[in-house]
Parts: sequence; structure tokens; C-alpha cells
Amino acid sequence: VEGLNVMKYNIIFLDIDGVLNGYNKWNDLGWRLCCFLKIGLLKKWYRKITNVFGIHTRKVKRLAKIVHKTNAKVVLSTSWRNRLWYTPYENMYGDEKKFIDLCKKYKIEIIGITPRSKDGKRDGEIISWLSNNEDNVKKFIILDDERFDLECFVSSNLILTSAIKEGQMIMGFGYENTGLKRKHVREAIKKLTE
Repeated sequence: VEGLNVMKYNIIFLDIDGVLNGYNKWNDLGWRLCCFLKIGLLKKWYRKITNVFGIHTRKVKRLAKIVHKTNAKVVLSTSWRNRLWYTPYENMYGDEKKFIDLCKKYKIEIIGITPRSKDGKRDGEIISWLSNNEDNVKKFIILDDERFDLECFVSSNLILTSAIKEGQMIMGFGYENTGLKRKHVREAIKKLTE
């Protein structure tokens, strides 16, 4: 209908692994030391305190800062998306519940998930979501730690949360520093408010 006022939002396409969690060279060095010493309890303790793969509260707070400074909504593009979107809270696992709890605590609104594509490439999934919701999108960014299947967004909308070299994929511990940092928050706010 012509003249109908449609609400437009800034959108954040969110990956979780490598964005809201991650590791750095110090995590890797500590883990290698634990493995070298071959003490099972030490490895278990170290894994718990570094929580490389869990949800990091400080990184969710950084996401919340972007959301609140830019009036943005979140769309999940993470491999976690189906479990987070379709699974009842009581059937979720620890980190899934923690993510949902932190989103509620910091008032981060999740409005949807990207659809699955046949080839599994995220750029097509994001484009599909955007084409189905174009009337409601003002600007968008993608927070992700990998770029290999987001090539069409690299220069404009992608905020890469790893120190990965161009054209390469994350290979595991010790490869690069990952996770949402203050510099990424500043870059996201700038892209969504310019």
C-alpha cells in the first residue's frame, strides 16, 4: 500500500563461534602446556577457565553495545541457529541457555534466522533473508570470524572478528586471535550509523 509507514531496522547477521567466543595465542600456549604435562585434571581445569568454545559474557555485552547504539536487531546466521530458534528453552544445552539468558539480560532482540541453502554457503542464505525482508532493512552488517563463504560482502558489510589471512579458513587453536573486540564494536557502529 502506497504511503504505508514500514518500520526499518539495522540488522546484524550474527555468527557465534569465533564472534561471541574465541581464543588467542595465550589460550593456545596454556593448552599446549597442559597437553605437554599430560595431567587430566589440569586440562579439564584449563578448558573450564578459558572457555574457548562457550559464550563469553563480555563479548555479548559488546554485541549489546552495537545493538543499542544503532537500534539494530539480530538475525542468526550461525550454525547454532536452528537449535536456538526452534528448541524450547528447557531442552537447550548450557551455552545455548546462557546465550538466550544474556540476550534477555542485555536486551538484544533476535528477530529471525537465515534459511539453509542447498550449497550451505552463508552469502546466499543472507541474500535470501534480505530479499524476503528488504522492506524492513535500513542497513546491515555481518559479524563473522570467517570470510570464505561470504565473499560478496567482504568489502562492505562484513566485520571479520579474526586475524585470519585473506583467502584462508580458520584451522584451529593457535591459528589466529578470534572474537568480538572493541575495535569491531567501533567499526560496526560506524557502518550502521554513517
